[in-house]
This record gives sequence, structure tokens and C-alpha cells, in this order.
Amino acid sequence: MRVRFLTRVLVPIIALAFLAAPSSAADPKPIKIGLLYSLSGMAAVYTKGTVIGHQIAAEEINAAGGLLGGRKIEYVIRDDKLKPGIAVEEFRRMVTRDQVDFVMGVISSGVALAVSEVAKEMKVLFVDTIAQTAALTEEQGHDYVVRLNTNSVILGRTAALAAAKGPWKSYYFIGPDYEWGHRVNADFWEYLQTKKPGVTKMGDLWPKLGERDFSAHITAILNAKPDAVFTSLWGGDLIAFIKQANAYGFFDKVQFIATGAGDLDILEPLGGEMPIGILATFLYAFDYLPIKKAQNEKFIEEFKERAGYLPKSGDIIGYVSTYIMAEAIKKAGTTDSLKLGNALRGSRYETLLGDIMVRDFDGQATFPYNTGVTYTDPKYPFKRLKDVTRANGEDVLQSKEEIEKIRANYKKKGG
Repeated sequence: MRVRFLTRVLVPIIALAFLAAPSSAADPKPIKIGLLYSLSGMAAVYTKGTVIGHQIAAEEINAAGGLLGGRKIEYVIRDDKLKPGIAVEEFRRMVTRDQVDFVMGVISSGVALAVSEVAKEMKVLFVDTIAQTAALTEEQGHDYVVRLNTNSVILGRTAALAAAKGPWKSYYFIGPDYEWGHRVNADFWEYLQTKKPGVTKMGDLWPKLGERDFSAHITAILNAKPDAVFTSLWGGDLIAFIKQANAYGFFDKVQFIATGAGDLDILEPLGGEMPIGILATFLYAFDYLPIKKAQNEKFIEEFKERAGYLPKSGDIIGYVSTYIMAEAIKKAGTTDSLKLGNALRGSRYETLLGDIMVRDFDGQATFPYNTGVTYTDPKYPFKRLKDVTRANGEDVLQSKEEIEKIRANYKKKGG
């Protein structure tokens, strides 16, 4: 049975459980996976596609015979409403009432940190799939959390490598005023200074998440006259900023460097309003360097049939992370959280996004990340990326010794 999660569907996504194939009394006990995402409000446009990605992978795995002697994947899906308190409640409910084996999600960094703490308390594995604050696997890492995505270090440092090649000396920063924004801006700036000594910071701006009037921020930046602007704004905030900044001729006056601006989440809604020449990072493009071309094309076809649009970065992560978990379950021979977490760590996986490792000392996956420059391609109604460079996660992430030092300092401060 297929459950289609389209934005136009009226049936609520909350609390639906997905079974890739009908079960009977004779079937082995299913592997129950909790999916915890912000499925309502401003984040829903991103997370519903991620759920579809999870579903497609589970159907393929189940059709191939399942795991551990025929056990099929079954999802229990909950909405955290982008609130840490609700996320913690739903995590507890999925574990105690729904008896899930482990939980995958979330989109918010603040939510991820809260969920990680309850996962540690309950000794149930939490697999982060979208939230990207490095704190989750750095200073606040533990045995019951892993991340199957990039993090703020990979994003910030990949952008810094590209920026260091440019002529820009003075920088202004703008980002959402919460964990993610502060973290990725710091990761970019700290790394840029090591790659290009002599750069200067002219200021920071921290609009609230969900801000829709950026006129004061735009004029403040233009009055400062920096060479370049780095931003960690995302989603609707980034789209609103770009649309409003166009009216000021902003992108003719400064070099704009934006994390995630090369993803279809941003490119498609902006269409012709996306300026050319933006230095934009991205995880996945439907036709850029797919490692497994045939599997990628099959995924795109199936995803478009269900969702009605091309898959975006979060959507492919739902698909890829499910396959990684399936391989880890096979390796562990069990769904026990501690054993499964240990099986994940230190192992390599061939995915549609490249060959990645989940590091044994912090549980962080080493996904590659890309940077390109926006340009107009007449074949598409949205901007594409050219001059693309790729950074491997293993090359930009901190070493084991650096992670140990970060954790030691965090403990000294009472963390």
C-alpha cells in the first residue's frame, strides 16, 4: 500500500504509519522506525518530500525481501511542529506507546538538540537527517545520536573554501537568530580566516526566524559597503530577503554567498528573481554528478510521480538515510539501539550522494558538499549552477583530536 504525501492532499500526514507491503499474522515482526519532522507550519514544504524519500526507499527494501529474515520496514510518523517541547513529547510517545526501534528526523537544530537529550536518557537511537548544527555530534555528542547528513561545519567550510578563491576582503554577515544561524556563520568565518588571512568582518545581523521585512537589514548592509555578504538564512526567509534586496540593486553592489541557495528549495520558488552570480552551496541537484545514475533516475521518476515535482536535497536525504540504516541493521544483525549505533559508526556506505563514512568517534557522516555560481539556463525556468566545486566531508570536518578537545572544553564549562 502506498501513502502519498502531497501538499495538495487533504488527509493529514500526522500519525500515519506507512507499510510498504500488506502484512499478515505469519509475517515476521516489522522494524518500526519513528519519523519525527515538522509537518505543519513553515517547514512542511521541506519535510513532506523527505517523508516521501523515506517511503520510496522502504518500499524498495521491503520488495527485495526486507531485513533480518524478512522483517519489513514500518514507519510511525509524528509532527514536532518545529517546537522542542512537542518533539520531546512525541519522541517519548513513539518509544513507549508505538514501540519504535529508533527515531529519524528532524529539521530544526534547536529541536534536534532537545531530542538528542531525551534519546540519551531513554537509550534509544536518534538518527538526525536534516538539522545541521555541529553541536549535535561535537560537544553534545553521545552513543545514541548519529547524523546522516552534512553539518554546519561542512556547509560553512565548503563555502569558505570557495570564497577564499575570490577577491573579497571585507564581509558582512546575516543569519537567523538561533542555533543554526549563529553556528554556520561562525564555522564559515573561522575557516575563511585560516584560508585567507587579512579578511575583515564589518558586522553581523540576526533577524528572527520567520522575518519577512528585511528592508532595514538590507540598507544597513549597503551603507557599510562590504565586498561580500555571507548568509545562513534559509527557506522562506532567504527567498524573502533576495526578492526584497533585488529592489535595492543589492546584488550588483556586493558579492552574495548563501548556504543552501543552490538547492531547488530556493531556486524554483525564486525562478527569474534569483540573481545571477550568487555563490551558492547545495547538497543535491537532480542531474549533477549522481554516483549511481540508474538508481538516481529511477528515484527521480518515482518521486515526481508521487510529489509532482523534482526531488530536493531533503528529499534525497530521506531516501539515502533509509538505505544507510538498512545496511547498518544488516551489519548489526539487530535493531538494538546501542548495537545499531555501533554498527553505523566506522562504516562506509555507497550512496547516490557519494561514498560516505559515519565516523566512529562522533557519529557524523562525511557527505560531500558543493558550491557553484548561479546562471541562466534557457532550458529551465529557474537558475542553475556553474563552476561547481565539491568538498569531501572528510577533508573539511574536524579531526578526532579536535572533537575531543571541543568536548573537553564543553564539559569544563558545565555542559
